[in-house]
Amino acid sequence: LQVNGSIKGKGRVVVAIADPSRKMGTVTSVNITVEGVRIQHSNETWTTIAFTAKTYDLLALNASGKNALLADISLPEGNYTQIRLDIANVVVTDANGTHYAKLPSGELRLKGRFAVNENETTTARIEFLADESLHMTGKGEYILTPVIRFETRENAGVSIERDDDVRINEGRTAWSAKHGMDVDGEMGEMRMV
Repeated sequence: LQVNGSIKGKGRVVVAIADPSRKMGTVTSVNITVEGVRIQHSNETWTTIAFTAKTYDLLALNASGKNALLADISLPEGNYTQIRLDIANVVVTDANGTHYAKLPSGELRLKGRFAVNENETTTARIEFLADESLHMTGKGEYILTPVIRFETRENAGVSIERDDDVRINEGRTAWSAKHGMDVDGEMGEMRMV
């Protein structure tokens, strides 16, 4: 049922990716391919909210200051507890060429609390901190153990520019935490800095 351009019992969810990391020496790009994005309701059911694989250059996002669009979807009202990104691969370019980076797990689970309310917009901003995430092994190979700031806002104002640059303003912060992946691929909450 649609009322005044909105869908009764549903709210809008916009998920964006960014990277505010510092300069990374000879590394000129960190391309991460996201195959899908899923969101978990508090009743533990999962819903896929982005189906198409897309590659994001974290350092280009950093240089432009953009929040790139991952998903923009209407979901049923309710409380949600987790967002999951399925990662296909990570490719790093440095002064010596292009290299695949090892990722301990192709799945990033970000836990947090946020509500989807009728006729409101909820946002989830996923900031990859590439400078804290990318490491070189003793064998000269790259490994990416993601460190991510995850923030959700309820009743947010959102505009999406023509180039899928997401602008988020206003709203109330529902969740803000820093997450890190260990060498076994498990994501855990870290102390905020």
